[in-house]
Amino acid sequence: MPSFNNANKIMKKITSIIFSTILIFHIYSVKAQNYNQNIDNIVAECSYDTILQNLDEFEDLGIKEPGTTELENTLFWLEDKYASYGYSDFYRDTFTYAGHTLVNLVVTKQGSQFPDKNLIICGHYDTKNGPGVNDNGSGTAAILEIARLLEPLTSKYTVKFINFSGEEDGLLGSSHYVENVVNPSGMDIVLVFNIDAIGGVNGEDNSIIVCERDESSPSSNNDNSAAFTDSLATLVNLYSNLEAEISYAYGSDYVPFQENEYVITGFYNYVESPYYHTENDILANVDVDYIYETTKAAIGASLFFSKSFDPSVLVSENKVQNIEIYPNPISSSATLNVSPFMGNDITINIHDIAGKEVFTDHFRVISSIYPLNFDNQKSGFYLITIESDNNLFTEKIIVSKNK
Repeated sequence: MPSFNNANKIMKKITSIIFSTILIFHIYSVKAQNYNQNIDNIVAECSYDTILQNLDEFEDLGIKEPGTTELENTLFWLEDKYASYGYSDFYRDTFTYAGHTLVNLVVTKQGSQFPDKNLIICGHYDTKNGPGVNDNGSGTAAILEIARLLEPLTSKYTVKFINFSGEEDGLLGSSHYVENVVNPSGMDIVLVFNIDAIGGVNGEDNSIIVCERDESSPSSNNDNSAAFTDSLATLVNLYSNLEAEISYAYGSDYVPFQENEYVITGFYNYVESPYYHTENDILANVDVDYIYETTKAAIGASLFFSKSFDPSVLVSENKVQNIEIYPNPISSSATLNVSPFMGNDITINIHDIAGKEVFTDHFRVISSIYPLNFDNQKSGFYLITIESDNNLFTEKIIVSKNK
């Protein structure tokens, strides 16, 4: 994050104390979000050794400031990492600052069901006055590990991993991307999940991760940001050994997005480092265990927010062939006959041809028969998705109001 004056730091600390006095409202219970064994199985593949290696390599790359070979080498390093994980959709979003060319690296994983809806997972890779292992090598390592584990999975939404440059000089990269890519294209963004400075302080009690929500103006996106951040806090409890505390978002790469009324959330360490923007922001001064646990939480959240799943654990077609939707085409109502192989805990989503959700329900199966009503829907094609913890079934249905 960029430097702020002492008054802002004191205000943030006072706010943290206020939050701590009413912690029951900000430490979220696992009851608010369903545990998913498949997500946990993927989170369990998070590699401590890979994170440590990436942090070590990030430190060795040196001080990554505009116009330096070190910053350029870090860009090449990032591209090599993503390529080694199997990614091939790279975009260099370039801009100039003080006579130097800077680059935001955008790596895209295409969504299978809603490719025009985007989850952005982001953080900056530039540093100031030092190698920046905490700020923001820690976030960079987390994003890389998320990308490594998501690559073989199927994601319903498109995921964009963005490593921004120029953050330390005033959020230059994220501002450029929003103004020159996001806004002109009318990009449909489900959520911006920013990860910045999650290293804690070596030797301190790093047991809380701060989940940041939008409390700024314009306020039109604040409620949605709060809802996503509530979910993020719960996912922390589900998939890591950390506690979650809610605070307000400020001073990082989600700011240009929230100013343009996009929904944001983010991670930031609770114990703030005294080594920011100094030569001592090095590997020895961060808590790698804390980065590992925060990365596990970030993986769980990324899987949940992107609607990612491992197709290898889904039931085969012959197991779900007993699922029936009849009649199809539908005039006003239909019957869904749920296969017992789907399990008892079922989520139904129906989207129109434009990808807009027109119906959703979550229920426990008592009877295999479930009624569907299309009285309020127009004629056309729809996609119904029936999902349980282990299984996924999709079917195209036709609504025809013609007699």
